[in-house]
Amino acid sequence: MNHTPLLLIFAVLITVISIPVYGEVITDHVVINEVDTNPFGDDSKSVSEWVELYNPTNFDIDLSGWEIASTTVLKKTFIIPDGTVISSGDFLTFTHEKLWFTDSNESVELRTDGGSLIDKTPIMSDLKNDFFSWQRIYDAHIDWELALASTGASNGKLSVVGTSSPLTVTLSSDKSSYIFDETAIIQGTVSEKIYVEKPTFQTAPVIVNISGPNFYHSVSLYPDLYLNYKTTLDLVQVLGISEGNYNVTVNYGEAIENISFYVGPEIIEIPDTLASSFKIQTDVDTYEIDELILISGHVSEIIPFESIKYEIIDPAGKIIESGNFITSDGNFQSEMFLPSIKLSYGTYTITAEYSDKTTFTTFNLMETTVDEETVLVSDKIIFDTKKTEYFLNDQLTISGYIDNFDSSSIRYNEIIHFSFKDSDGSSPKFITAAKDNTAGSKSMDYFLTAVPDNSGAFSLDARLMPVLFSEGDYTVKANYRGIINSISFSIIDESSSKNESPEKLFQQKTILEKVNRISDSTISILTTEKIIDDQSVKPRVLSGSMITPQKNDQLNVNLQISSESGICIIGQNSDCLVSESTRKPGQIFEVVQVDGLDLNVRYSGPDVRLEKFSILPQSTDNFLPNVNWNIDILKDDEISRFYYKITFKTIE
Repeated sequence: MNHTPLLLIFAVLITVISIPVYGEVITDHVVINEVDTNPFGDDSKSVSEWVELYNPTNFDIDLSGWEIASTTVLKKTFIIPDGTVISSGDFLTFTHEKLWFTDSNESVELRTDGGSLIDKTPIMSDLKNDFFSWQRIYDAHIDWELALASTGASNGKLSVVGTSSPLTVTLSSDKSSYIFDETAIIQGTVSEKIYVEKPTFQTAPVIVNISGPNFYHSVSLYPDLYLNYKTTLDLVQVLGISEGNYNVTVNYGEAIENISFYVGPEIIEIPDTLASSFKIQTDVDTYEIDELILISGHVSEIIPFESIKYEIIDPAGKIIESGNFITSDGNFQSEMFLPSIKLSYGTYTITAEYSDKTTFTTFNLMETTVDEETVLVSDKIIFDTKKTEYFLNDQLTISGYIDNFDSSSIRYNEIIHFSFKDSDGSSPKFITAAKDNTAGSKSMDYFLTAVPDNSGAFSLDARLMPVLFSEGDYTVKANYRGIINSISFSIIDESSSKNESPEKLFQQKTILEKVNRISDSTISILTTEKIIDDQSVKPRVLSGSMITPQKNDQLNVNLQISSESGICIIGQNSDCLVSESTRKPGQIFEVVQVDGLDLNVRYSGPDVRLEKFSILPQSTDNFLPNVNWNIDILKDDEISRFYYKITFKTIE
C-alpha cells in the first residue's frame, strides 16, 4: 500500500482552519461526516447502521486497513478493505454488522491501519427509531446536529461571503396606491447572501417592516436561490389597515432600502420619482418550459413617437430576444414564448429603455418537475370529486377535463383509467366469476374508466359499495396515455355525524379555494368565514403540499405548520405535535389539540419529495377557526413549490 499521502496528513493532524463569523471547517484530513446509530427498522434483524466518511482535502486518500470503531459498550471495529480509496471531495458509506453501535452515549472513531486517531465524533444519543442521523451541519464543519439523514450525499457546503463589493438590497411594491381589500406585493433582491451565527450558522434573514396609521407589521424572509425575496400584505380594514400612507423599510445586514404607498377607499395618484416612473414586470416569478410569458409595464411620462426597447438576457449574459413596445396611454403588455432551442435554466433579466430612463426585472426558468410515479405538477389532466368526504354506499362523482385537448389526435376516444389506493397502499378488490360458476374465479383491482368528449371534458359516477370500500382515506389516480394526476377523498363513519342525517349533512355545498406554485419561504393562510356566490361559507379543511424539484432535496427542505398562537402542529422539531407520517396500520389521522380545539391531522412525513398535509376539526359539527395558519418552508437555497387548498362548507 502507498501511505505517502498519510505523512502529509499526520504533519498537520487535527489542525483546523478558522473562518471568521462562519465557524470552523476541517480541510486537512478525512472526517466522519455522518453517523446513524439507530436507523429506521429493527437493527437486530438487518445490517443497517452506517458511517459516512468525507474527504475535504485536495488529494485522494488510501483507506486500506483503516478502522471505524465504536468506543462505548459494544466496542466493535470495522476494518476498511484493502484497495479502498476515497477521492478528493467524495463520500464513502460503510456498514459493518447488526448492532454496531449503541443508541445512547456513543462515540465513533476513525483510525489509520497503524492505530493513529484521525477523527472522532462527539458523544451521540439517538433514541428514536426514525430517519434522523447525527451529522456535521455542513460537510467537514466542526459542529454537529441531529437531522434528516443524507447518506452518501452532501450535508451542505459552507460558503464564505466575499467582501469585494458592497452589499445592496432593492425594494419595490407592485403599485404606489391601493384601495381597501387589495393585496400589496412587496418584493426585491439582494446582491449576495450573508450568514450569521445565532448560535448556529445559517442564512441571514431579510427584515421587512411595514408601518402606517396605528399599524405595524414585521416579517423575516430568506432570499431564494436567485437572491429574490417576496411577501404580501392583505389591505383589509378588519385586520387593522386604515386610510393613509404606509412606509416599508427593508434591512439586510447593513443594507437598508425604503419605499412608501397609499391605502384608501379610492386610488390616489402619487407622483412617481424618476426611479419608479418606469416599470416592467412579468406575471409570475418562475416559469417552466413551454409556459407563456406575460410582460407588462407602465411609464408615467409619454414621449411622442418614442418606443420602449427591450432585451431578454439569459443566465450566461447572452441576449436571446429583443424588440419594441409601443404605448399610447403609458401601459404596455406583450405575451411571448422564448425560443426553446436557446433556453437554459436559471435567472433571466429583462431590461427596458425609454428615452433616458432604464429599468429591469428578472424571472426564473425551472425544470419541469416529475415524480417517479406521478406527474406531481400537471396542467394536462385536471379533475376532482364532488365532495371530500363520503359515507359508504354514497355516489362518488368524478369530473374534470384534459387541458389542451386535441380531438383530432390519436388520443381521442381513448379512455381515462382511474385506480384507487387506501392509506396502506392497497387497492380495493372485486371477485371475477367463471362462466360456468365453478372454478376459475379470481380477484382483480377495482378501477373505473371514462371517455373524454370532443372538448376534453369527462364525468362519471360510481357507488362506494361496502364490499369494495371501507372507512378511511383514499387516493384516486387518473391515467390518460401517461398523463397522470391524483386527488384524495375520505369515507367517514356514518355515526360520526352524530344526530345529523347524511341527507342533511350533504345538503351543504362544498367550495374549494386553491393557490398554486408559491415559492416563498413563509406563507400565511387565513381561514375565515366568507360570502361566495351569495352564500355564507365556513372553512372546514386546510390542506397543502410542498414539492422539491431535486430528488435529494427532501432531506434539506421540509414543511412546518404552526397555529396563530405559535403552537407547532407539523414539523421536524421535537416540540411539534406531529413530526412523522400519520399513515400507520389502522390509522389515517393523528388527533391533536390546538388552542382548545381537537384537530384531525394527516401528514405524509418528512422524508418524501411531496410532503402533504390536511388539518380539519375532529368533530363534524365544527369548522376551522378564524385565524392565520403559518407555513414555513425550511430550506436554504433549494427550490420548492407550495400548493394549498381550503375546503369551505355552506352554513345552513
